Amino acid sequence: MSKRMMALTLQKTVETLHQWIDQNWSTLDQTELKTTRETVDSLYNKLLSEIDHTDNSDHLLEAINYELTHFFLPISCVMKIYQRLIWLNPSNLFYYEWCTDYLLQYGPDWEEEANALIELYMKEDFQKACDFSQKIEQVKDFENK
Repeated sequence: MSKRMMALTLQKTVETLHQWIDQNWSTLDQTELKTTRETVDSLYNKLLSEIDHTDNSDHLLEAINYELTHFFLPISCVMKIYQRLIWLNPSNLFYYEWCTDYLLQYGPDWEEEANALIELYMKEDFQKACDFSQKIEQVKDFENK
């Protein structure tokens, strides 16, 4: 798939996922609800795959900007976008700042990880910061803490 097609696909998947999530689910009957859940799950999985396969930071930034406007993606998905963005641009200080700002929005849940990442990128140890960012859990397991 061409890079231009990947961009269109990534952005289209984000927008389509938003449309499906943003509808009034309370008006759906059981069959529609089941179909809607399956569609959202499928689109979510497609988006995760597209994030893994894009090599263009602009496409990821478009997805983040759309998310910042609409606030609808699961934390795990947004984290995956930031992780990919950092992996593609390990010396871009702004991407680390945006990622840690995002983590800190959720209070103490990711505070430890955010602070460790801040410490690494403020020292401009970008390779360690990049490696650390890739290991941040996208889903927290609070029962085993």
